[in-house]
Amino acid sequence: MGNLKYSIEQRKNISFERFIYSLGIRHIGLENAKILSKYFKTIDNFLSFSAKKEFDDLLNIDGIGETQVNSIKKFFLNKTNLNILIQLKKVLLVKNTSLVKKDGLLKNKTFMLTGKLDGISRAEAKSLIEESSGVTISNISKKLNFLIIGDKPTKRKVQMAKELKVKIINQTEWLKMLNKTR
Repeated sequence: MGNLKYSIEQRKNISFERFIYSLGIRHIGLENAKILSKYFKTIDNFLSFSAKKEFDDLLNIDGIGETQVNSIKKFFLNKTNLNILIQLKKVLLVKNTSLVKKDGLLKNKTFMLTGKLDGISRAEAKSLIEESSGVTISNISKKLNFLIIGDKPTKRKVQMAKELKVKIINQTEWLKMLNKTR
């Protein structure tokens, strides 16, 4: 029973970009959610923006176009959506977007993830890497410094990493790099 309660409490703690993504706003995928989270920085700014209804301001954000702005506008003009946002704010702990450190622990290091990580989503892992000045890439190449493997990693990726002499680490080793332990 203690594990269940812990798991539920952990899920109440969510990154701001993940929160925006989970709202299911049409045309707002994880990358757009990340861009928006960096623009708004906090859930309070996000909510107060909805009251101002200055949607055209969003067109000034690099990576956000008219299609996304129209979807956000439609979402915020729906009173039910606003009420749900207010209720969610009461029960969730939404972490503010932190500015990416230029001199973090993972400065000048590139990472790729394969397999299922324990207790953390891939998006959260990528955010942790980026918050610490690291970069995630999607292809194995000589530019890759670390392949982080979780449960059931893709065999082809592991083999290619070995061939290119990329350092292969597990989740625990990666978390140690961040000075975090599980």
